[in-house]
Amino acid sequence: MELEIIPQPESPEAEARKKGADDAEVHRFGKPPQDLPSYEPAVPTRSSDRGNIRVEVFDLAQKSQRRRFIDVPDPFYAGDPHYIAPLKIHHDKLLDPNRNPAFKNLEVRALVAFDGGRPVARMTAHIDRAYNRYHESKTGFFGFFESINDRKVAHAILEDGVEWLKQQGMDEVIGPMNFTTNHTAGLLVENFDRPAMVEETYNPRYYQELLTSFGFGKAKDLLAWWIEVQNGMTGKNRERVARIAERIKKREGVTIRGLNLKDVDGERKRLFELYVKAWEKNWGFVPVDPAEFEWLTKDLLEIVIPELVIFVELEGKVVGFCSTIPNVQEVMPKNGRLFPFGWWKLLTGMKRIKAARLYTLGMLPEFRKRGLESLMFTETVVRAQAVGIEHGEIGWTLEDNDLINRAIESMDGRIDRRYRILGMKLSG
Repeated sequence: MELEIIPQPESPEAEARKKGADDAEVHRFGKPPQDLPSYEPAVPTRSSDRGNIRVEVFDLAQKSQRRRFIDVPDPFYAGDPHYIAPLKIHHDKLLDPNRNPAFKNLEVRALVAFDGGRPVARMTAHIDRAYNRYHESKTGFFGFFESINDRKVAHAILEDGVEWLKQQGMDEVIGPMNFTTNHTAGLLVENFDRPAMVEETYNPRYYQELLTSFGFGKAKDLLAWWIEVQNGMTGKNRERVARIAERIKKREGVTIRGLNLKDVDGERKRLFELYVKAWEKNWGFVPVDPAEFEWLTKDLLEIVIPELVIFVELEGKVVGFCSTIPNVQEVMPKNGRLFPFGWWKLLTGMKRIKAARLYTLGMLPEFRKRGLESLMFTETVVRAQAVGIEHGEIGWTLEDNDLINRAIESMDGRIDRRYRILGMKLSG
């Protein structure tokens, strides 16, 4: 079944210009970054000495160069017990302009820094035309940043990436974005004491210093919340939420159901329509077309637990959904390679997974503030406990998305990890 094209709504920034820049309702789910530091003049901590560092442009359309780009950071994480390399085959698809539909809106410059013949850093500088059209901006991005702990190295590759974005006429640069908020995003800055959850980033502590010493400042924090599941809806706060949720369920006459794997195309269409409307006011939202949405969800369908993808229906219409995915990181090969034996560990280990990540939660705007989000949280905890999940993560959420963050706190969620988006102004 081919998905129909849904007309894109007006961006929060465009809406804000009409209503007034301080309209709280327009940016209820996250404001754009403000007061970013300027790229020029250079901060005193920025290294101007490149020494023997050479930065090369890689062509991601060439398999050999793409795979060299993917393998660059492997030595940087030697000895880190919490690092699990992203799956090589997944990264290969993500970075392939011929396979990833996102590239039709991306202009990507892939960079690798060398010290002699040894690769010591990598990153992309990229422009997302879909983001800039929707937000009416000239924003550049950096992503896939990895480096040894050396300012000289990191600043050399960052400078080349930022200068290229300036040459393309960009007014600001933000990141890390791999490539957009529809993919993985953010620099881990808080809690390095466990591996990343599925579809989350992980990096050494020193990355923050490398980036801020170059001149980047905080643009936005993304919050990952920890939640215990094994005791279900017991406890004072959750029992209160459960009572409220039950009243809402009866009052609204809603139906809760799981994912129908016999109608994957139909379910994907319903998810896409919800996605477009539910996330339109979230900061960092990047519209995608149906082809890209199908590409983004294809791999997730391979690991999904149908009971944990929840649809909320009212009078036969889907008005909200919540998807929770098992934390396959628990059984993933640490080197990111499925061959020759990693695939067997993954397949045989799925039933032993004890953690999950609530990955997305969306509600049509006209059905918000009616308690339906709490109903989805309650249903998720009950269903997750029933399939053997003991604990997990909710997120990420924007630090200033007060509506959803308060709902998580009401379920005894606690902030466990913080991922940071950094930025700089490139023009006055």
